[in-house]
Amino acid sequence: MSESGTLSCAAKLAHVVLDNCGPLSPAEVAEEARLSEDTASEALAELSEEGLAECVCGLCESRQQVYALADDGA
Repeated sequence: MSESGTLSCAAKLAHVVLDNCGPLSPAEVAEEARLSEDTASEALAELSEEGLAECVCGLCESRQQVYALADDGA
């Protein structure tokens, strides 16, 4: 996470949650990180934009998106 200085606090927290518990949906990230679902979704979008997380659809039966850390060798 070399670009961590440019990430928001919520995105940094979401990254740690995904590292420890992922893959997770935005609602699960919100619960684990004690964030609102909107804030968790924004944090996951920020991580996705930075290439640090990715949507891994198909891991759960619900239509909710599921995110995991990107496989970048980190």
